[in-house]
Amino acid sequence: MNLKKRSLIQIVFTLLMILISIIYFLYINGTINWRILSIGDINPYGGWSALKSAFTDPSFRWRGISKSMALTIGISLTALLMGRFFCGFICPIGALQDFFKFLGVKLGIKEKKLPKGKFFNPEILKYFILLLILILSILGKGNVVSPYSPWLAYLNVFMGMSFQIGSIVLLLIVLSSLFSKRVFCRWFCPLGAFQSLLSALGPSNIYSNKRCNGCNYCLKNCPVNIEKPNKLEISPECIKCLECEESQCLKGTEGYSLNFGRFSLVKNQYITISLILLISIYLLLPLIKPKASSQSIVDLDSLKDGTYIGTGIGFGGIMQVEVIVENNRIIEIYPISHSETTGYYEEVFKKISLEIIETQNLNIDTISGATASSRGFINGVKSGISQALERK
Repeated sequence: MNLKKRSLIQIVFTLLMILISIIYFLYINGTINWRILSIGDINPYGGWSALKSAFTDPSFRWRGISKSMALTIGISLTALLMGRFFCGFICPIGALQDFFKFLGVKLGIKEKKLPKGKFFNPEILKYFILLLILILSILGKGNVVSPYSPWLAYLNVFMGMSFQIGSIVLLLIVLSSLFSKRVFCRWFCPLGAFQSLLSALGPSNIYSNKRCNGCNYCLKNCPVNIEKPNKLEISPECIKCLECEESQCLKGTEGYSLNFGRFSLVKNQYITISLILLISIYLLLPLIKPKASSQSIVDLDSLKDGTYIGTGIGFGGIMQVEVIVENNRIIEIYPISHSETTGYYEEVFKKISLEIIETQNLNIDTISGATASSRGFINGVKSGISQALERK
């Protein structure tokens, strides 16, 4: 089977995501002591979480750009300059929908077009969902939404099949994809909505030839069912898959072409530039870090032996942490109760506990992509340790 370049790129990134998730699962469960990336490192919403925390969380301390923040920045800049490349070529949820639509065709399932009202286009729904998520996040209620995330549910499939509400959402996405093209991307995805807004402001767009007669033949394979544009310019809903640009016009004209400002780009150029831009930002920005402080904030000589319960505020709200002190040293740290999101809190509790016990220092870096959970856990330990301080 002769796969297209877009399909090959989707397969490569999908397999990479699966490999990362499986290795991370083995790491969290103690089977291996290394990982490629954490689930937080491939969280595309990490940058927003850090930005929100910087303005709303008094305990926030700048520690440089994390991988999750770099991913958000990379997706944002790529969308602004090159359009929705992430949606069209990399997003595993998008690739999943494309695969099951392909499977539906092979099974002979007749495609059902998504409805569009005369006065209301359902594709607008994702913009309201984006706004709702931003508002809830600012109000500190992001944990209300996270269990519904199909992104997290998708990764958790390869992390021990952890069931959550998002698993139902993911199943519905799969089933709908057998009948219709990218229902989730077009109606519900907040990340897609965000990229569409940026794409509308950017210099990259697809244009139809001025002699186009509107037969829509070039758009017959469009994954998001974009119809003939009212103007020469394609809608920002376009995911830049370049199916239309590759199609040969029945009238022998140029059909559709991709432009970056005044410059025309062919498919290979577009893919190469977009991949380099996104991957470079993701790999290079986290290398820029402020000088770390190694000064301990705990005077070990003044700690009383005992078991102490501390509290902190994480992503999911109040968490309680048990801290055990023996011979003026922190020897054990256990989370007692919390409402943190599966897939993120596991590494926080494991790695931060080990670092604090080994270094006897609370000046510990947060976990990339799980900064709110990390700060809540560290503050819970601080709260417990404060009770262990001898009063003179």
